[in-house]
Amino acid sequence: MDSFILYHQYNENSLLVTIDVDTNVQEYRSYIRRLINDQYGHRVVLNQGFNSVLILWREESVTRTLIDEVKLLLKGITPSPVRVINKWKLPVYYDCLSADIRAVSKYTDLKVDEIISLHQQAVYTVSFMGFLPGFPYLNGLPESLSIPRKVTPSLQVKTGSVAIAAGICGIYPQSSPGGWYILGNCPVPLFNREREQAFLLSINDQVEFYEVDKSTFKDLKQNTSHLDINQFKNG
Repeated sequence: MDSFILYHQYNENSLLVTIDVDTNVQEYRSYIRRLINDQYGHRVVLNQGFNSVLILWREESVTRTLIDEVKLLLKGITPSPVRVINKWKLPVYYDCLSADIRAVSKYTDLKVDEIISLHQQAVYTVSFMGFLPGFPYLNGLPESLSIPRKVTPSLQVKTGSVAIAAGICGIYPQSSPGGWYILGNCPVPLFNREREQAFLLSINDQVEFYEVDKSTFKDLKQNTSHLDINQFKNG
């Protein structure tokens, strides 16, 4: 029975699939994502919420025929017992002289090098995707690095900024205003429409960070279009 799967046309190009169950939400969500990706591949971009999958068609409008096609694909699904969780090691250039990292140092009473060390030691889990396309909310930040959001948000946060606030770590996939404290910058694009799967990270993926110097960061940043993202995957 698939009556627990709800369908809502989000806009003219996207369909929201919601899983209305109390248990095994992650398993159903992951399985639905794999089925959709296997069926439509590069034609769609997928974005996961806690209990939903948003399907965005790149060049097609959502019609009744297309909705019925998705319903037929997901009819009678049973969650797969096998879940593929990617493990990522992402490079970060930490700006030791930035106002944000010094503000974190003052609030936590930690030295800048201690902040960087603690941030790299943690293993993070992608718990949610929002508020920008591809923005990961990463659980696992050490308690000693917990700091409230900024009272006055920054008007412009750079693409790739690795930031912390309210016990969570995040990475900005694009430039945006933001109220989190920036520790550094990751040169690996989190969102790229040209990739087969536009979003780098998915819910439940694990993420670790490692420090790179400014020269290495610039080299990676200048060659993002040619980066093989698999070099950062699965350890």
